[in-house]
Amino acid sequence: MKIDRYIIKTIIKTFVEYTLIISLGIFLIFLDENEFAGLEIKYLILILAGFKSWYFFVKGFRRISEFSGLDLKYYEFLVFIAFNISVIVISFGFDYLCIYKTDMGSFSGLPKDLEYPSLFFKFIYFSLMIFTNIGIIKIVPENTEAEILVIFEAILSFITIIFILSDFLSLKESLVTSKPKDERDIKE
Repeated sequence: MKIDRYIIKTIIKTFVEYTLIISLGIFLIFLDENEFAGLEIKYLILILAGFKSWYFFVKGFRRISEFSGLDLKYYEFLVFIAFNISVIVISFGFDYLCIYKTDMGSFSGLPKDLEYPSLFFKFIYFSLMIFTNIGIIKIVPENTEAEILVIFEAILSFITIIFILSDFLSLKESLVTSKPKDERDIKE
């Protein structure tokens, strides 16, 4: 199973972009702990998570539009989508961790006194359960900010799974046929 070079280059480019976005979230945790103890930084985290969700949504559709014009195999598309889903899950895991560290009452169901790696793993697990809609979750959002984050991820999950992943071929066909007639005539 060979993957097209273009897909690999796109994944690497996207990885760099997403890493910068996720790094901002990590930076906010340390800002909150070190500099802005009195500031309600959880609202900043929430606003940035909203912008990040919109960015993931727009970026995903742009990539799909781009890929629909190429002669890709379905498994090559799935490799990109799997990467994209992984980044979304990890990113929301960081968001949940950020919200939790700014307000320990934002989630219930977590064991007390967990170190950062264990706590991050719990939130990755929580994010994966939200994204896949499995529903086996002991962690519960307890404030409005945490609930809004869950809504952001659930919407992104719905769009990714229902609209994109389950119907890529129809989406690809509609994107190709929606191009202006002049463009299609040139290619033919």
